[in-house]
Amino acid sequence: MDPVSALQVASAVIGIVDFGTRLLSDTYEIYQSASGHTTRDVELTTLSDELTTLGEKLQSRLQGAPDTTSSSEATLRSLSARCIEASAKLKSAIEDLRLHSSGTSKISTIANSFVSALKAVWKKSEIEALKENLAEIRSQITIAALVSVWEEAKQHDQRHIDLRARLDLIASKLDRPDGQFAKELTQMTALANSKHLTQKNAELINILWGIDWKSWPAGDQGGLFDGSQNTNAGGIPVSMRVLGSLSFPGIDERKEAITEAYSSTFSWIFRDEEVDENGEHIRWPSFPEWLKERNDAVYWITGKPGSGKSTLMKYIFQNPQLRSLLKGYAGGLPLMVAGFFFWNPGSELAKSQEGLLRALLYQCLKARQDLIPIVSPQRWALQNILGEDAVAPEWTLQELDESFDTLCSYNGDRFQLALFIDGLDEFIEAENSPGILLNWIRSKIAKHHLKICVSSRPWNVFSDAFKKDPSLMMQDLTRRDIEHFVRTKFDHSPAFQELSEVFPDDTSILLKGIIEKAEGVFLWVGLVVQSLLAILVDTPSLSHLQEKLDEIPSDIIGMYNAIWRSIPAKRLAKASMILQICTIQREQLRLSPQVLWLATEDSASPQGLVNQKTFFGIHKVMIRVLNGHTRGICELSSNRVQFLHRSALDWMRDPSTWSEVCSKAPLNFEVHLNYTEAWMQFFSVGKGWEQFHEGLHREWDSLLTLVESLVDLIAEANHQNNESPKELGDRIFEACENANQVGSNAVETTGVEGFSHLHWVTSTAPPEHRHLEHSFAGYAAGVGLDDYVKRKLQEDTTLLIPTRTRVSILEHAIFESTHTSSGARATRRVSCGPRFEERLEIIRFILENSEFQYRTASGTTMRQALVGFRTSDRSEHEFIDEVTRLLELHDQRTPEIAKKDTKKGRRGVFTRMVSKLKKSPANRS
Repeated sequence: MDPVSALQVASAVIGIVDFGTRLLSDTYEIYQSASGHTTRDVELTTLSDELTTLGEKLQSRLQGAPDTTSSSEATLRSLSARCIEASAKLKSAIEDLRLHSSGTSKISTIANSFVSALKAVWKKSEIEALKENLAEIRSQITIAALVSVWEEAKQHDQRHIDLRARLDLIASKLDRPDGQFAKELTQMTALANSKHLTQKNAELINILWGIDWKSWPAGDQGGLFDGSQNTNAGGIPVSMRVLGSLSFPGIDERKEAITEAYSSTFSWIFRDEEVDENGEHIRWPSFPEWLKERNDAVYWITGKPGSGKSTLMKYIFQNPQLRSLLKGYAGGLPLMVAGFFFWNPGSELAKSQEGLLRALLYQCLKARQDLIPIVSPQRWALQNILGEDAVAPEWTLQELDESFDTLCSYNGDRFQLALFIDGLDEFIEAENSPGILLNWIRSKIAKHHLKICVSSRPWNVFSDAFKKDPSLMMQDLTRRDIEHFVRTKFDHSPAFQELSEVFPDDTSILLKGIIEKAEGVFLWVGLVVQSLLAILVDTPSLSHLQEKLDEIPSDIIGMYNAIWRSIPAKRLAKASMILQICTIQREQLRLSPQVLWLATEDSASPQGLVNQKTFFGIHKVMIRVLNGHTRGICELSSNRVQFLHRSALDWMRDPSTWSEVCSKAPLNFEVHLNYTEAWMQFFSVGKGWEQFHEGLHREWDSLLTLVESLVDLIAEANHQNNESPKELGDRIFEACENANQVGSNAVETTGVEGFSHLHWVTSTAPPEHRHLEHSFAGYAAGVGLDDYVKRKLQEDTTLLIPTRTRVSILEHAIFESTHTSSGARATRRVSCGPRFEERLEIIRFILENSEFQYRTASGTTMRQALVGFRTSDRSEHEFIDEVTRLLELHDQRTPEIAKKDTKKGRRGVFTRMVSKLKKSPANRS
C-alpha cells in the first residue's frame, strides 16, 4: 500500500473513530454532520446513516488500495477491521436506543447527550469499553500510517528526506478531509530542535514516545516490524542495539567481584537439613521446596556483616541445581532467571533502582530477544526505522519500570520468572531507601506473582517486612563450612603440619579456637587465617599464634583495628596511602593496580607503562604489595583495587580510623592530588584511553564525566587543605592545568585557554548555554577552586570582561550548584558538595576587583536571577543571602560610567581593574 493510499485508509478510520468518540462524549451537545451542517436535534436514523456512509468510505478505500506485503499494510487492514467492528457496535447501540425511545426518533443533544440517553439501554462498562477501543484504534492507526511513510522512503532509498516534507507532499495530493489528517501527523512531528539528535530522529522519537503502547493488543507492539530482526545497515542486530542501551559499565562487576564459595562449602543450601558436630539435626525453611513451589513468599537470606550472604547468593545464582529445582515452579513453561547484586561503594547505578531495572531487563531480554518489541516497542520501532542512524533518548526510571511491568505481565503465560537480589541494605536512593525497595518487591509479587529471593543484613525494616516469609540466618548454618575452610587452609601449611606432628592436641585446640571465635562470620575467619598463616611462615610457634589469636577481637571492626596494628611500622606509610586512596576513589576513575602504583611509589614513572611486560608485571607486584601492606583489607578484583568488603570501607570512613591511618602517611602525600596526578600520568602514556576503548566507558560524555571527576578531586584537595602551604598550592594549580588539557583531549578540541564556544566545558553546560563561550576558569569557579581562579584572573584580566556571548566566571561561581540562571533547578555536577566558602571567596574577589556590571547568560542581572529563589538547605540559603549582599554592595560602588557599557567606559574600568588585580593577593599564604 503506497503512502497516499495508506493515509486515505487511515483518514477513513479516523473519521469513524472521531464520529464515535464525539457521540460517546459526556459533553457532546451539538451534532455536526460530515458535510459540516450542525443542529441541536438529530434523528437517530441520521446518526446511523452517517455511520454507514463512513463505513462504506473505509471499505471502498480498502478495496481500492493496492496490495503489498509490508507489515504496516497488514496493521492498517487489521485496524480497519477493528474499526468496522466498533462501528457495528455503535450502530447496534443507536438501534437499541431507537427501539427504547417512545414516541420520537429524535434526540435533543442540548438537553441530553447521546451517551446519557444510551445509559438507559447499555451498561456503563459497555460504553467505557467501546470508548477505550476507539481511543486505542486512533493511537495505533496514527503510528501505522507514519510507519507506512517511512517504509516507502526506505524502499526508495529516500530516508534522508525530512518526514514533515514528505507528509506535506502527500497532503497536497489528498482531498481536504484526508489532507487534514496528514497535517495532523505533520504537527505531531514538530518539536524543539535538539543539539544531539538529527531532525528526523527527533521527529520520530516525539511520535513513538507519545504513543500509548499499553493500548496495543498483547504481542502486536512489534508487529509492524515482523521480519525486520535482521542486522541493519550498521551490521548490528536491532535487538543488540536495544540491549546495548540497557547495559552500563560494571553491570556485572559486583557479582564478579564477590568471592567464589570455597570448595565443598554452601552445598547445604540445596538440602533440607544439616547435622552439627554433636550429631544434632539443624533445620531451616527448605530452600529447594521454596524453589519448586508457586507462591508469593519471598525467601530471605540474612546474617551478620561478613557472614557470606553475597557469596551464598552468587553460589545459588550460578549453581546448575538452581535451574533444575526451578523446573517444578516453571511447570513446563520456559524458565527465566535474573539477578542483581547491589553494591553501596560502587557507581550510582550499582546501588539504585535504575541500575536494578536495567540489569534485570538486560538479562531477561538477552535470554528472550523475541520479547524486545513487546517490552520496548518505541525503541524497537526507532531502531528498525532509522537503523544505524537511530539515537534513542536515555532510559528514564518510569520507562524502565513500565517496560519491566510489561515483561512481567507475561509471567505464567510465556515463561516463569525467578529473581535473585543481593544486598538490599546496599540500596541507596533516598532517605527511605529500604521502604522504596520493599514496596517495589511486594508490588511486583502481588501484581505478577514473581518468585523472588533476597539477601540483606538483619535490619529491623527487613525483619518486619519478611517476618512471615521463609528465611535463614547465615551464621547459624556455616559452622561446618568454616571448619572445613580452616582445617583445609592449615593442612596446606608446611609449617603448621610440622607443628601438628609434634603437638597434635595443641594444634587441634588452636583450630577449634579459631572456628569458635569466628561465630559464623566467613569474612572474619578468612582474614584471621590469612594473618596467622603469614606469621607462621617466620615464627612457627603455637604459643605465639595463640597469643595473636587472643589479641584479635571477634567483631569485624575490632578485627580491622587489630590487622592495622599488626602491620609492621616500616610498611605503615604505604599502607596508609593505599587505604586512603581506596576510600576516596571515584567510580569513574577506577583504581587499577597501575594507577595505584603511580600514586604510591616514589620511583614510579608513567613511561614504564609503555612496555607491555612492565605493565602486566606491575599487576603481579601490586598483588604482593596489597597482601603485605593491608593484610587482605584491600584486594585486587577484576583489575580494580578495592576493599574486600563494605564493612572495611565503613571502618575506614570512621573519623577516628581515618585520622589514625592518615597520620602515618608521608608529609608530601595528599590523597586527592596523588590519586588525580596518577590518573593523569596514566593518560599521558595513552593507557587511560585504552581502558575506555576496552569497554570501561564507551561514550564521549563518559570521558567528560571522568574529567569532571578529576577536577572534583582537585577541588576536594583544595577544600580539605585550606591552610595549605605554597608547595601544595602549586600542585593544585598544575593539576588544574593538566585536567583542562585532558578535557580538551577528551572532546578533541584545541583551545584550552580563555573563553571559547569550542571549549570542552561547553559540552558540560545545559543545552540552552551550549552556543555560548565557556572557560575552564569558569568551570573551576563552579566547583570552588578559589586559589586557581584568582591566580588565573591575575594572569589574564581579560577573563573578567563580560560579553553577551559568554557565561561569565561570576555566573559559574554563583549558580553552578544552586540553580541555572533561568531559575530552573539544576543537577549538581560535583559529588562532594557545593563548597560554598570557596565559591564565596571567588565571588568576593571578582566583585572587589571588577567594576563591570555582570548579567546572566539569559540576560537578567545576577540579583534578578536570585530573587524569589527558595531552598530548604540552610547553608545554601545563607550562601544566597551573602551573594545577594555582595552584589548589592558592588552595585552601590560601581561608577555610573560602567553601567552605560560604552567603549570609553569599559576601557576606563578595565584600566582600573588591571591596577587593582596587580595589587591584590591571589593565593593563601
